[in-house]
Amino acid sequence: MNCVAAGPDQGRLFFIRWEFNRLNNTISLLFLKDMPAANESPTNYPNPSDRNSQAADTEEVSFIRSQDCCVCFVDIVDSTRITSSINNPEKVRKYYGIFLNTMAAIARNFGAKIIKNVGDCLIFYYPKTSDSSNKSSFKDVIEGCITMIEARDTINEKLHEDELPSLSYRISADYGRVEVARSTTSQVDDLFGPTMNMCAKINSKAAPNGLAIGDRLHKVVQSFSLLSSLEEDYYHFEEIVGSEDQQGEFNKYPVFSLHRNDRSTFNQSETERDRKHTPTILLVDDEEDILYTFKTGLASEGFNVEAFANPMEALTHFAMVNPSHYDLAILDIRMPGLNGLQLYYRLKAINRKIKILFVSALDAVPELISILPDVKSTDDIIKKPVTIGNFVSAVNTALA
Repeated sequence: MNCVAAGPDQGRLFFIRWEFNRLNNTISLLFLKDMPAANESPTNYPNPSDRNSQAADTEEVSFIRSQDCCVCFVDIVDSTRITSSINNPEKVRKYYGIFLNTMAAIARNFGAKIIKNVGDCLIFYYPKTSDSSNKSSFKDVIEGCITMIEARDTINEKLHEDELPSLSYRISADYGRVEVARSTTSQVDDLFGPTMNMCAKINSKAAPNGLAIGDRLHKVVQSFSLLSSLEEDYYHFEEIVGSEDQQGEFNKYPVFSLHRNDRSTFNQSETERDRKHTPTILLVDDEEDILYTFKTGLASEGFNVEAFANPMEALTHFAMVNPSHYDLAILDIRMPGLNGLQLYYRLKAINRKIKILFVSALDAVPELISILPDVKSTDDIIKKPVTIGNFVSAVNTALA
């Protein structure tokens, strides 16, 4: 056998092949070591869905559910022009603060959840309307919107106290599917989807100090007959008709506006009567024993007192009499159906000059001072429990 001596190049080639085989065997052994046995499940392998879950955990916005609900937008009319004339930054903040805080307080009183404010626009929704058969939750939507409309004079009165200009605003509402999302930096829900987009767009169709609702919400209002008999005396819905040349899905979507009726349940042309020698007081409290005690105490001091345990009945009666009939209204804050704050705005919409005194066991002074011009201090709220002597004294102070 002939032996041929290996040259230097062949030696290097042999060494490279040996190193490659050794490395390959090492990799194979490592791979086999991490492989599960035949009777084991491959639990150590990363699941693609786990990777997606981990990625979702690091995303800024996560979509957590879909649901049907009613959404609302309240937007100041022409706020850019108005605020550009206010030179004091603190007054600008006050201007927006009075509006946004008042609207938010009304919305929460009717079961709404505030989403956010974008500039001068407040956005909120009604979680309980996810149940389409819940008539009371949809009634809260309409009641809340009407209360917001009627709160305008109160808001402007509060603005004028701070030497700020008057404002007007538009309200829009609609019902439909929304996508609920949450940010990693906030625990407040945010809403997305066509219902939100449409509600934002139809806001411009509302008249200043008016309400526009989309077709889907209007169908719910009609099916439930949500306007009470009293409200039907004051309001009705009319479809907003655009020009024939308007095109696009937005302009084809039916939108309805809330209008005040020309008539009312009392004669508005009747002149205000002369001030009576004996003041007449409207007293509203859902606790009948307290109502009786207050009424008896005031009557013993010579006041004419008309007392109601049902706030809606009180409102109906107030709307039927001449605006000058009452000298003072005393309202409990916490009442079912229509609470004291809601009733306040309704009474003020009928008679701006009516004096109103609140009674409550709650410490509601800070919030009421911030949104109501009639509440300037703790003296404007009678804190329960209260003696008849102190109650009568507070009434005399309010009437002075």
